[in-house]
Amino acid sequence: MTQENSFDQIHATLISRLQNGERPHLEFDTTLLEEISLKWTNALEHSSHSEIDAIMCALEHARHPSDRFDDLFFLTLEKDLPKNQLIFTLGASWKHMLGRWSRSGDRLPMRYLEILRKFLNHPEMELKEWSLRTIDQVGPQGRLLKDDILAAKAGWRGLFNPHAKAVTQLAQMLEKRWSNPNV
Repeated sequence: MTQENSFDQIHATLISRLQNGERPHLEFDTTLLEEISLKWTNALEHSSHSEIDAIMCALEHARHPSDRFDDLFFLTLEKDLPKNQLIFTLGASWKHMLGRWSRSGDRLPMRYLEILRKFLNHPEMELKEWSLRTIDQVGPQGRLLKDDILAAKAGWRGLFNPHAKAVTQLAQMLEKRWSNPNV
């Protein structure tokens, strides 16, 4: 593979374009997809947070979702990583997993729902918030997490923390939506 097409060069160009206010959509050929897969596997094995961040950034801006990364998404989301990295990975999974499953009419795998359940019970309110935002995207299957969603409400902490307030509001929105039989 030439340097011009390597992941590192594509990522550097992506960052430059983002800094210039562009919203690029990247096309990945088979060779680059394989390079990303190998780079991601290596980053997980060596806990290279900066590499994982670079990969999530690129995948977030991919023009088309790819199912070749499902196992790596699962492994990353199941790993004990910093909150921001889990949120970034969760966001990238929307396009590459949730969107694809939704378009094809597939149900979410229980493995994905269990990851969301784990995040709903995480002490970090921002991770809970992004988990609820994800659950909002999955439709009726989110009801399988109803008890965890209700338990995630922040209570009095919502008065002081904007993420806690968002968690409570999102949980209440989902609860209200699910209580309406016409939805």
